[in-house]
Amino acid sequence: MTALLGKVCLLAGCAALGVLRGCRLGQRAACLEEFRRVLEGLSRELSFSLRPVADLLAGAAEGSRGDLAAFFQTCRRRFDAGGQESWAESWWAALDQTPLPLEEEDRRLLQEAGDVLGRYDGESQRQALTALVQRLADQAQKARATAQRLFRVYVALGVAGGLFCVIML
Repeated sequence: MTALLGKVCLLAGCAALGVLRGCRLGQRAACLEEFRRVLEGLSRELSFSLRPVADLLAGAAEGSRGDLAAFFQTCRRRFDAGGQESWAESWWAALDQTPLPLEEEDRRLLQEAGDVLGRYDGESQRQALTALVQRLADQAQKARATAQRLFRVYVALGVAGGLFCVIML
C-alpha cells in the first residue's frame, strides 16, 4: 500500500513539475504584456505633459502590480538614492535586480526603454516608446504562442517522466 502511494506521489510530482514549467512560460507573456501596457501609458502621458521621468515612473509603479511594481520602485529608488546614476543605468540595474520571468531577448528590448526615458525631448521619447511598445506587443504575442504550444509538451514530459520513474521502481 505504501509503495503504491509513493508511486502515485512520484507521478503527481513529476506532472506538477511539467505544469509549473508550462505556467512559467505564461508568466513571461503576461509580464511582457504588462510592460507594454505601462510603457504605452507613459507614451500617452508624454504626449500630454512633460512631467519629470521620476513622476512618470512613480505613476507606473502605482499602476502596476507584483514584480513589475517592484521593478519600477527599484528603478526609482536607485535613481533617487545615489544621484550618480543616469535613468538608463538605474533602469538596467533594476532589470538585473528584479526577478522578472523574462528571457535575455526580452531584457535587451526593455533596456532600450531605459535608454529613451529622460534622454530626449518629449516628442522624441514618445515616438521611441511608441515603436518600442509595438515591438513589445510582437514579443508578447510570440511568447503567448510559445506558451500555448509548449505547455502541453511540458505536461506530457512531466507525466512521461513520472511514468518512467514508476515503471523503473
